[in-house]
Amino acid sequence: MPHSLSAKKRVRQTLRRRQQNQAMKSRLRTVRRAILKALETRDLPAARERLRRYEQLLHRTAARGPLHRNTAARLIGRMKIRLAALEKSAASAT
Repeated sequence: MPHSLSAKKRVRQTLRRRQQNQAMKSRLRTVRRAILKALETRDLPAARERLRRYEQLLHRTAARGPLHRNTAARLIGRMKIRLAALEKSAASAT
């Protein structure tokens, strides 16, 4: 239990930051699931739009701290590879 005023303030700040970080990461997971669902159902327009939103969220989350920028770049790259594979299979199917 913190005793000094500064220690009490640090506890409040840490709690607030942890909640914000958890909310940002939760939002990322939600959008990621939406992309995966669109890729599963082969819905290219929805997948493109959701990937654009996911990319924005990842950059913002990396800039604010809960995620390292290299992690964000890696996650974006992996999703773009999946989307490109789907686009390629859709193009060859038509």
